Amino acid sequence: MIVSMKNQMNHLIQQAASIIKAHETDIQKEWDYVFYRINQNKSMIEPDPEQQKYLFLVPELFWEYLPGFYSDEVDPTFMKLQAEWEEKTEQSFNSQKLILIFTMLENAIHKVIGTHNSVEFHIHQSIQHFFSLIAQCFLSETKSEIKNVDFFVSHLFQKEENPFLWAAKVASNKKGYRIMNFTSHHKLVIDDTWKDMIMTLQGPSLNLLSDGILRLLNYTAPLDDLEIFPLTAGTDTYLFCMNKTEGEDIKPFFTLSLQLLQQNEHVYQNMQVKNEWKDSLILFDEWIMLARNFEEAVDKVVSGFANYLPFQRAALFYYAEAENGEEIGIGVMGHKIDSNHIRSITEKLNNLPQIKKTMTHVQPVYVHNAEIILPEKFVKQFDLKSIVLAPIYSPSSNKIWGGVFLDQGEGKTFEVSNTVLSVITKFGQHAGEILSKYSTNLENTLTAPGKSPIKSREIEILRLMADGKTIDEAADQLFLSKYTVRDYMSEIMRKLEAHNRTHAIAIAIRQGII
Repeated sequence: MIVSMKNQMNHLIQQAASIIKAHETDIQKEWDYVFYRINQNKSMIEPDPEQQKYLFLVPELFWEYLPGFYSDEVDPTFMKLQAEWEEKTEQSFNSQKLILIFTMLENAIHKVIGTHNSVEFHIHQSIQHFFSLIAQCFLSETKSEIKNVDFFVSHLFQKEENPFLWAAKVASNKKGYRIMNFTSHHKLVIDDTWKDMIMTLQGPSLNLLSDGILRLLNYTAPLDDLEIFPLTAGTDTYLFCMNKTEGEDIKPFFTLSLQLLQQNEHVYQNMQVKNEWKDSLILFDEWIMLARNFEEAVDKVVSGFANYLPFQRAALFYYAEAENGEEIGIGVMGHKIDSNHIRSITEKLNNLPQIKKTMTHVQPVYVHNAEIILPEKFVKQFDLKSIVLAPIYSPSSNKIWGGVFLDQGEGKTFEVSNTVLSVITKFGQHAGEILSKYSTNLENTLTAPGKSPIKSREIEILRLMADGKTIDEAADQLFLSKYTVRDYMSEIMRKLEAHNRTHAIAIAIRQGII
């Protein structure tokens, strides 16, 4: 499995679409009220008479294509939505008015889901991201359509001047080659039954596959007058059939055209990748900026690495020097890992030379097998396979704060692209800056193993528990995840040596803590 930013950003879109679908009835009511206000107050949008109908086309298309966004067809759905909007609008809609409409519709969604206390901040973020992409589909200034080889071949065969008799897209498998797609010139009158037979052809070589197609078509021209030449485009292979008399003049120009087309596709894909990791980093920044103290910053950094990067588990370790000058790593917090287990870890970096080297170079490192760099006891305890170590580094203070270990879950192996590692580098730097902001609280927060005093955030949680709040309600009130509140309660019970939450509250009251 290869982790990618594309999959992670698509996951955010799917998450937003699913939430919207779950509240579709209430959202539609709010949207009806939005358009009622627009009709009542014409100066709000002031659409031209010709564009009035386009207003109501926006929600119509949105609900029509929404199911595609919570499926695995995110990118094709965006393209289909954009194509239908272009087809149904004879002139471009004023971009400022369109953005205002989408802002009003998006705000209505936030209003609806905001009535549910269980909805976390990153859900609102995913909706914001989703609507920014939806708006781009409707804005003429941002229209962009990728012209790949399939697109080129399809349109070529719609032209009267097309010099090719037929074209076939071919894929290789264990048995050799098979037909993936077949397109023919309108001069060739081919029954659908024969086309279906062509689609079933397989052969050990491209030459035999070509001969099989020619025999099935039984074209009137002698076979010696025809030429079939293959072209490779990325991982795909195409067969093109034409008259030999035209081949020598056309082949060089056609080959060059496909090469230029591939270069354009490559540039487009690189642009998409850059946009995806920039969007991911912006969402991460918005999330960590909500932190009001060091403990919240730690929580948001750890959860942010998992929520906005393509990973499932994360564990933060603090880098420190002991009184004797020895470098050590201290476990701080985990995401989807028991934080108590992480906090119990204190390890000398001299025992972990590969990790020490990574921390020095402040570059993330991917390890296919965790046993290469970590002690066996940790590999077994957390069922580690492939991992990524991301240094947390603050450029402004030129300080390494620690590192975040990332993986796909227990016993999962995976691969990571250089693009994802580059994004992780930026995440580590931004995390380092937010932790640097609250560095004055560091000494009070990260203490040596043993009984620690009750911290201010733990007292807040104890008071909420004493007031009868649930874990979820306390998390909402403190803008924390429920998992973080649960970890805090576990730590409080450990410090107070309490058997359960009720016992912890009783002890805290007796000792005058709350």
